[in-house]
Amino acid sequence: MSILRTVATRIAWVTLALLIALGSAGIVAAMSHVPSTAARPELTWAGDAEMASALDAATEELEALAAKVDTLAATARVALSQVVAGDADALEATIASGTQRVAEVQGLSSELEQSLAAVPHTGEDWALHVSADSRRRFDELASIAGVTKGVGDDWAALTGRSIDAASVSALLTKHDEQTAAGAKLGSEGKYKAAIAQLDASDATIADSRALADRLAATTDVSTLRAWIDRNADYDAALRVLYNALVESGARVTAEVRKAFDLEQQARAQLPGDTRAVVVIMSDIAQGGLNQAVIAIEEARGSLVQALEVQQQLRDGSGTEPPG
Repeated sequence: MSILRTVATRIAWVTLALLIALGSAGIVAAMSHVPSTAARPELTWAGDAEMASALDAATEELEALAAKVDTLAATARVALSQVVAGDADALEATIASGTQRVAEVQGLSSELEQSLAAVPHTGEDWALHVSADSRRRFDELASIAGVTKGVGDDWAALTGRSIDAASVSALLTKHDEQTAAGAKLGSEGKYKAAIAQLDASDATIADSRALADRLAATTDVSTLRAWIDRNADYDAALRVLYNALVESGARVTAEVRKAFDLEQQARAQLPGDTRAVVVIMSDIAQGGLNQAVIAIEEARGSLVQALEVQQQLRDGSGTEPPG
């Protein structure tokens, strides 16, 4: 019996020692991590999940902001095309629409900034609460939050000068039509009516000069002024010719011949095609219109890129609790 008790006692001690050893190994395994990473997902999971929820909401606001800036960029392109076409009436409607969109962009941008300010665990001790991946996602969003701050100024630069720019094209076209109408009356022998029609051309020339003076502060208007001067000279030569014909009773006198030669000389100085108009509109565009459109496009591109980065970071991060 004593031998049996001794054997049983030894077995019991061996079993107890084995259980203790296995328990210790389990504790050590639970406290050990893969040497290749310092991450402790079981410690930051709760904070990561909390931050991810806030960042997801902010990303949705970023999507709305990007969509609104995209619409504004399209509106700016339309406005620029209307400037070149000289469609002042349509331009006014486009400017009103774009101004409303600018206000919406500014509102959405403000909301995004407020949302980012409320994201949890972004202080100096963030590493105690969230992973580096979560922090990077926040930093990427924070870096893009102010990208639309200058959009209001860009739009103001566009609209502040676009009406004048559109008016240039409209005035050039209007003057050509008025002078052509006067020349047609003159070719029909209606010299007094032609002179009266040239009064309208003179008024348009005066408006064009005033507009050139306003644009001169920020735009090279040398081509525009050359166009105005040459067309004004031609209008004056036509007026002299028609007055001479009225005085002569439509007979070809020495005075009429002299006036006709002056009209021919002035006509030769007129642009032969629309290239001068293209140069004029290009000068105005270089005065700030193109730059404003480009700036808005760049803001749109930055927002689109930021959304792509957020998508990549969100897809690459896990929010499931560690097993």
